[in-house]
Amino acid sequence: MGERPNNRRDTAIDLCKVLAICAVVCIHCSAGHLVGRQVGSLQWLSACFWGVVSRWAVAVFVLCSGAVMNAPERELPLKKLFSRYLLRLALALSVWAGLYEGMRLYFLRGSAPLSELVVQCAKNWLTGNTWYHLYYFYFAIALYLALPLTRLIARHASRQELRYILALWLLSGGVFSFLQCFPPFNQLNSFLLQYSLSPIVLVPGLGLLGWYLHQSPPKGWTEGLILFLAGFGATFAGTWRHSVAAGALDGLYLSGFSPFVLLMAAGIFRLCQRWADCPASPRGERASGLLQFLSRGSFCVFLIHPFFQGLARQAWFESLPSYWAIPAQAALLLSLSYGAYWFLRRIPAVNRWLI
Repeated sequence: MGERPNNRRDTAIDLCKVLAICAVVCIHCSAGHLVGRQVGSLQWLSACFWGVVSRWAVAVFVLCSGAVMNAPERELPLKKLFSRYLLRLALALSVWAGLYEGMRLYFLRGSAPLSELVVQCAKNWLTGNTWYHLYYFYFAIALYLALPLTRLIARHASRQELRYILALWLLSGGVFSFLQCFPPFNQLNSFLLQYSLSPIVLVPGLGLLGWYLHQSPPKGWTEGLILFLAGFGATFAGTWRHSVAAGALDGLYLSGFSPFVLLMAAGIFRLCQRWADCPASPRGERASGLLQFLSRGSFCVFLIHPFFQGLARQAWFESLPSYWAIPAQAALLLSLSYGAYWFLRRIPAVNRWLI
């Protein structure tokens, strides 16, 4: 998300983005079930399954953006980086944050004097404390700000140097940050704890990993399946175990950049690469056109689906059995959001700058 489409489409990247946006919506539909169900019950386990099996979504979007934008053959002078890509992100963030604060104002009407609500919503907009899903913009901006550095690495680093840089980045930002929650790592000296990287700093490294993976497609399905299943198993089991022990949802393993979630993301990326190279995959003009439409609309769907979710009867969906209510609500939100994209993309200024 964030990069504009060009005339040369990459089937693996398009497929990754389509699956990722479906996973994002699934995550948001499962959240209420995870919090509202009794931990350890069948309904909670169903919600946990849907929440875990889709948890890789944001990391895959980062991998896709990095795979495209770090390509050395892509011309990206600083002027173009700031005047086109970063300006678009900043403008879209400002507009969508304003729209969602307007929606918040509508939902809170009558709960306090209107003047107080307006002031609070304005503060939210100015300080970036706006609707929950817009945090992705901060990751995207970090990835783009670091592109001059990561593109330099992609262009000039040897394969061995690139692997070392990626290992250092991922171990510091993914593994070490996760281990700090467990003894004896949580008892380390404060200076040692500073070796961990925040998610904002980890994101450019993930983008570089996306480019690295994109340069070496897998030769079979095994690698992707092992990565995904290992990550899923550890995330599901860890969430279940820690939540039961705490008597409430424990989100440690559900972090979008936990090491096991990153394993799932790498697995999905590899599986999509393999599918794109498989002779049996659909190659017709209709299938290709549909995939491109869904991929191009993924950013718009990400931005607008909480609007439809806010208008929907969320409490009603959460009263239904989790195993089918979550995918059913996700399918409904995806349909409405893609319908909105079909309409909004016909408005030139909106299509160019906001979606």
